[in-house]
Amino acid sequence: MRNNTKLTNASIESAGLPKDPAQAIAEYIWNGFDARASKIAIDYDSNELGYIHKLEIADNGEGMPHEELTLAFGNFLDSTKRHAVKRSSYTRGKKGKGRFSFSLFATHASWYTTYSEDGKNYTYKIEIDRGQKENYEVSAPEESKTAVPGTTAVLQGIFGLKDDYLHSPEFIHFLAQEFGWFLFLNRDRGFEIRINGELLDYSQLIAESDQTTVTLYTPNEQSTAQFNIQYIRWKESIGDRYYYYFLDSEKKEVSKLLTSFNNNAIDFHHSVYIQSNFFDNSEEELFLADDNTLFSHKEQQVLFKRLQAELRDLLDRKQKKYVLEQAVQGKIQELEDKLLLPYYSPAPADQQRKGVLIALIKEIYTADPKVFVGMKPELTRTFLGLFDLLLQTDRREDLLPVITQSVKLTDKEYARIKAII
Repeated sequence: MRNNTKLTNASIESAGLPKDPAQAIAEYIWNGFDARASKIAIDYDSNELGYIHKLEIADNGEGMPHEELTLAFGNFLDSTKRHAVKRSSYTRGKKGKGRFSFSLFATHASWYTTYSEDGKNYTYKIEIDRGQKENYEVSAPEESKTAVPGTTAVLQGIFGLKDDYLHSPEFIHFLAQEFGWFLFLNRDRGFEIRINGELLDYSQLIAESDQTTVTLYTPNEQSTAQFNIQYIRWKESIGDRYYYYFLDSEKKEVSKLLTSFNNNAIDFHHSVYIQSNFFDNSEEELFLADDNTLFSHKEQQVLFKRLQAELRDLLDRKQKKYVLEQAVQGKIQELEDKLLLPYYSPAPADQQRKGVLIALIKEIYTADPKVFVGMKPELTRTFLGLFDLLLQTDRREDLLPVITQSVKLTDKEYARIKAII
């Protein structure tokens, strides 16, 4: 049976499909996870010259019910996922573009999908040609005694894509970067991606990992909850923003909140996973409302706010540790390379002056890395030059109120800066 979308082939092309094969394949992988899959398999056949005959992307998700096909395929830029409430990481598809991504490197796409209904499994096929993406062919669903729910996308007529790309370090790295945080989120639930049978490994992207358990009480100690917290710092940016992910006792994500460190300027790439039975009975209609109210019961709200405070403190400590151990040295090197520090001769007295100024910069940068962000080089040079001049006078302590007006300091940070001055 022939069906058509609401838009033309030309308008689909102009709507902004993925620009490279890695992004296109990622769209199909996300489609599988959107369909509640836990396993994605990418398989391809190629000849001795490396040319690919066909590429298959299979998942063990719920499949696409035949009666919902018009919503899933017929309304480009208006898919069912667009209308879903974004409460967790399991809905990633954007405006239905994923299903047309094959046209970047294939002339024909077929989907073989199996879904369950009334205790029975039904299978049917969908086909689209690259030259007429506004039309798609659909077979009638047939009951199957052997097929299990899931969807396999078969891409044929492959052009501009060879097998050396699909097993290249660059492609593997892209998938690890895009999906590593999500696979880690679901590491205890058997989620995986395989490429021609080989498991995708993302462990090389983990720069630091730490685990702790926190027990919190309400003021009257009538309620208590225990939270297992896993902190991850990634070596580079990931395929999601930086979130607190909340998991129930079955280790399934029930919601997430942005951390307050998303606008950092120091490459502090992080994720925090919090697992507790505290989240088992959360009320979905109230879950993460505009005021971040998680529960309707006051005691639960109190516990959740205390948890948020603990998480902010944890990330604040981790960021300061990262800045002190790694980022600050890079900032000092940048200031030197760009000649933004005052000139110092090799004389011992000048080198001592330089050491004092650098110690002060390190403390300020550790307290608030954003203090140098957006500052023009000329202003930075002037700012540091004035600091250097004041440090040589009997009014050096006048720097303290200047610094505290610009940077929020803890008592310990204030004491360390005062000692330097």
